[in-house]
Amino acid sequence: MFESLATTQTMIALMLFVLMVIAVGQALRWRSLQAKLVYLGQCDVAIKFPRFSNPALMKLDLRDKTADGDRDAFESYEWFVARLVYVLDEALRFWPSSQWVAVADTQLANHKDYFASDYYAKQNYLPHYSSRMRALIEKQRRSA
Repeated sequence: MFESLATTQTMIALMLFVLMVIAVGQALRWRSLQAKLVYLGQCDVAIKFPRFSNPALMKLDLRDKTADGDRDAFESYEWFVARLVYVLDEALRFWPSSQWVAVADTQLANHKDYFASDYYAKQNYLPHYSSRMRALIEKQRRSA
């Protein structure tokens, strides 16, 4: 009788272990999916506003705070970059992999002149971001 009980307990423990492995796998897939979804939302915005995504497509004047001569466009550009930084930070929180760090580096590099500007430094935006994101932005500042 006790052999049967021990066998049953072993089988239950094994099944619980398998279920736990499945649950962890599902949680990891969910986190990976969330990182992709949050980033794809930013991609939709970049498609809608390509010159904010790639400031080389416009004349960004940090002294006059204009984009293509327009103050409203400059304000929109700043919000675009802030949104990009938060989205990349969130994607890295969901899935902190070297692939997402590479995506962040690539996307932030488009804005390195903005990050390296005296204007940006005076705005004191960096404390709003995570330490990981601050380091990625500082990397872009140094490379400008």
